[in-house]
Amino acid sequence: EHLSSLIESTPPTNAAEADVSNVKPAPKSDTSSPGDFHFDRKAAETALQTHGHDEIFQPLRAYIEKPLNDTVPDTIDKGNLNDKRPKIESGRPAMWYVPLPLRENTPDDLRVFEYGHKLRSCNDMPAKLPVDRGLGKHVAPNVNNRKTFSSGQLDKWEEAKEGTPVQADPFLPWIHDMFPDSSGSVIHFIAQNKRRCNSGKVHWDDIHALEPQVTIMQPVSVKRIDETTAQELAPSLWSDGKSSDQRYRLAPHEEADADGMFTRFICRFKAMDYSKSPPELITVGETLSTYPYNYEFVNYRKDVGDLSMLTPKGKDNAMFWQAQQRFDCPVPDNGDLRSMIASGEGVLSDGTPSVYVDFVPIRTAPRYGKQMSYFTPDMAGEMIRFPQDSLGWGDLMKSNIVPANGKVVNNISDDHPPRLMKNGFDARLFWGDSHVIPRIEASGRWENLPVCQPPTNNVGKDDKTLTEVNKPVEKKHKLAACLWASASFKTRGDAQAVSDTTSRLIEWIEFHLLVGFDHIYVYDNTGAHTDEVSLESTLFPRFLDSEVTRIDWPCQVCNNNIPAHENTGERSSQYAAENSCRARYGPTTEWMASFDTDEYLIPMGRFNSMREVVDDATNSGTQILTFKSTRAAPQRTYMEPFHEHKDCGTESDPGCLSVQPGHLFAEVYNCDFEAPPKPGWAERAKKQLYRSEYVLAHYVHYATVTQGLVETIEEAKEANHKWDMHFRESRDKDKITDEINQAVMLHTKTTVPEYTTEWKERCAFGVTPGHGKNCRVGFPWPSNDDKGDEKATPEGYGYNCFTNEKLSEVWLPKLREAMKQRNSRVTSITKS
Repeated sequence: EHLSSLIESTPPTNAAEADVSNVKPAPKSDTSSPGDFHFDRKAAETALQTHGHDEIFQPLRAYIEKPLNDTVPDTIDKGNLNDKRPKIESGRPAMWYVPLPLRENTPDDLRVFEYGHKLRSCNDMPAKLPVDRGLGKHVAPNVNNRKTFSSGQLDKWEEAKEGTPVQADPFLPWIHDMFPDSSGSVIHFIAQNKRRCNSGKVHWDDIHALEPQVTIMQPVSVKRIDETTAQELAPSLWSDGKSSDQRYRLAPHEEADADGMFTRFICRFKAMDYSKSPPELITVGETLSTYPYNYEFVNYRKDVGDLSMLTPKGKDNAMFWQAQQRFDCPVPDNGDLRSMIASGEGVLSDGTPSVYVDFVPIRTAPRYGKQMSYFTPDMAGEMIRFPQDSLGWGDLMKSNIVPANGKVVNNISDDHPPRLMKNGFDARLFWGDSHVIPRIEASGRWENLPVCQPPTNNVGKDDKTLTEVNKPVEKKHKLAACLWASASFKTRGDAQAVSDTTSRLIEWIEFHLLVGFDHIYVYDNTGAHTDEVSLESTLFPRFLDSEVTRIDWPCQVCNNNIPAHENTGERSSQYAAENSCRARYGPTTEWMASFDTDEYLIPMGRFNSMREVVDDATNSGTQILTFKSTRAAPQRTYMEPFHEHKDCGTESDPGCLSVQPGHLFAEVYNCDFEAPPKPGWAERAKKQLYRSEYVLAHYVHYATVTQGLVETIEEAKEANHKWDMHFRESRDKDKITDEINQAVMLHTKTTVPEYTTEWKERCAFGVTPGHGKNCRVGFPWPSNDDKGDEKATPEGYGYNCFTNEKLSEVWLPKLREAMKQRNSRVTSITKS
């Protein structure tokens, strides 16, 4: 009765309820892949001229599947939603039906949404992937939002049509970017965990519905079977009665295929056969997805106590390592397929792709806590250790299950070998022996994701190293930076509108090229705020292609609240941009960083460039360089009276200060409130330079996943060093920079005029400011000496900040000259 009550009584039809009357029918598809795929670029271009783009291009679609019938209704314990602490009264998962019920969908049960009107070619990638509704079309604010899908204020089907289908089918990854690697052997998918976009009790039902966004980060194991076996094991599953496509069943590790031990998606590759007229879409192979690292294993080693990748309570936002997602699809080794992808030849002259991939999630219930971790003995030993059951879930696999159809469940049968692990997740208990995965046509999925060009190497058009298959990827850049920037934007909570980005960006790039950065990757988020401008004209032709790469990145931050808000902020667009940048360009870069345009890295001591700094770090075995962050202030010397704000007095009696035009930001804000070395608390907002080979995931302020973290117990034994369940990065690997003798970061965050209100009173010597009323104007200590007798300016303002003399004496003169030469170059180009 419980199962039948969850099944939709009248499954929606595609055309009537999904509004897909304009969906382009798929072309005839040859279900049998050729044994040796051949690609002829000349024939492809001829076909394009003959039949046109619309005849060849395959639009991106999302097929929406109804939720799993895997839990007993009304058995979930939400926990204490009034307590903001994630581990306190976290609730208890709903009871599971075991083994997992079959997904008896038919193709007609799926709702389909098409995005061909948005994404028309590879020229639109990744900017026009269906991430959100787009500028001016959002129906819920990203600050102080109280609208929910569960209440009916928001419509998940309308959202799927106009924005993203992830709310309608949360097993679909929220894809922000996708691209092949340089060898053409892997397609990388960059996604964000949409469950993190909201928190708090107002949004609990939506958060609960998005549990599969975490589930897809947990691997499953599968075994390939043929159609006959699939029909014998699960005769109730839909079949067209004639196809001989590959089938799969969920299976424990000891029965799974070698490439199906840790997977989550079926990847079906299709290509245009240009030898036919008109060209036909043919299947060229099917693979199982892989992970860049095991997310569940990362979770296991993050905390000495119990830790769950998700809780019923839903306050999981503190686990930053679960915000960014990456999934990989191996490309079938089929004739010209990999070499065509690696060279980019499959993308035709107008941007039309020749290869597509369907991304099909394998759907299961999520696993909770360390006790349900699904490992093999080489990862963490024969026994999964969990020193404390702080969440109270140690009995989930015994008392939280309900036999499906009244059958008694035996977790291990005499007919099968014992599980490889002595504890942990019991795959046979939860999946049984005959859980066959539905045919792709009857499964929710992303369809026709376009396979476009690999990332360019930015070292010149004649360099072909990265497009040659089976050759090691060379590190073209020693040091590169990733920037997520916009021509204008609003700070967290919409507290402040910022419009000085373009001038800041120009100066920041010039400075960091000057101090030794090889390349800057700018993820241009301007399209999330305006359609009138972009950073294209700011960056080019001022900078060379070999210096700067711009990636159009118009997706909106899903939650711009401040971190302390009940509905904690989640800057999804920024996090996805950093994830994309590391994945795209990390393989060709030795050291990387993600910074803001108000953060300057300054070589100190004997070092004359940041290249020398990272060379020295490399020689000492350092993998991460950490920079403490403290706020700098604008120097009074470079400021003038300001009154054009309601809190800033009048024209005759201005009460605020603004920065005078014509000065460099690094010059104005060369006034740090903290003397080097900075205090320990300054590590809270730290930024980092890191070796891309060692840091596998980075989250704004710190590395979340490293090679040390993902090292297994077997790998530690082979390396002859200690392994422990709880991993903590050593200071040998992650070093705080010596701010006097190595490098320092100057944080020049803009001080808007209204923040300087009452500055004369607040900055007066001897005044003890009240809470939130500190002096925001800088008065540098003479000779940086705060121990002498001189404490105040002649006007009576207390000295309060320290200047960086190397910045003033060495780098600022060089920066002015570099910008002068750059301006001359731009002028000459413009005139010509």
